[in-house]
Amino acid sequence: MRTALRVLTVAGACIIPMLAQEGSKPAPVLSIGREFIKEGKGAAHEKTETEFVTAFRKAQYPGYYVAAASLSGPSEVWFIEPLASFAAYEKLEEFADKDPLKSTLGMVDERDGELREATRYVWAMLRPDLSYGVERFNPAKTRFLAAEIIRAKLGKEDSFEEGVKAYFAGHAKAKVDRCVLGYQVTAGLPAGTYLFFSMMDSMKVLDGSAERMKAITEAMGPEAFGKLMHGTGDVITSIDNILLEVKPGMSYPPPKLVEADPEFWGPKPAGDKKPGE
Repeated sequence: MRTALRVLTVAGACIIPMLAQEGSKPAPVLSIGREFIKEGKGAAHEKTETEFVTAFRKAQYPGYYVAAASLSGPSEVWFIEPLASFAAYEKLEEFADKDPLKSTLGMVDERDGELREATRYVWAMLRPDLSYGVERFNPAKTRFLAAEIIRAKLGKEDSFEEGVKAYFAGHAKAKVDRCVLGYQVTAGLPAGTYLFFSMMDSMKVLDGSAERMKAITEAMGPEAFGKLMHGTGDVITSIDNILLEVKPGMSYPPPKLVEADPEFWGPKPAGDKKPGE
């Protein structure tokens, strides 16, 4: 997500990213850019994205973002930028609107644009009351993400939110070890859209989905759980699930994230590749 260029996801196992600011707490606001990549242009796109990172690093740009590429559905990359507030975006934009950074970003974006089918920009704010296990939030160790985008029917938002809270109460009773961050979209997607984010340090987390769901069902009680699931059709318009992989090379992470796991997040010297790459 490149702020200067205005480039800016409950069921299932886990969901998205490095939603942290400088510290380890979830960001109050997220700006997200979903870039849909042309067929056969993935490698070229990744290369141009590293040029953005180089430009930001050289300019000591004060904003940060994390990139994650899709492992399901259309080829796309999510650029997620954590912000302390909506107002904070304006200050970052002012910084990036000055040369030489502005000119450099413009030239790279022109090349990058030739590799994209489209880009969607989304803004969302944290809903602590629709989140679970926030104390387990650990963005530095995230390697894979599952993104779930849920759209509630107009006029049914309250019922939807009550259902989410009941579902997470089942998580708590079953002592499920996971972190889910709930965000509500404020712009960029239809009204009533919610994003739920958590993270995975390994794809093996997905292998435990059935076991976790069984524990939650038993904790809530089969009747209560069945009623909750049956009612989702009355309050939800659509659910979109996307599996992604974190891409450190296309990310511009905050210093504390790099310090927590420099081997993964730290910048790699040119030509520094692992065996087999």
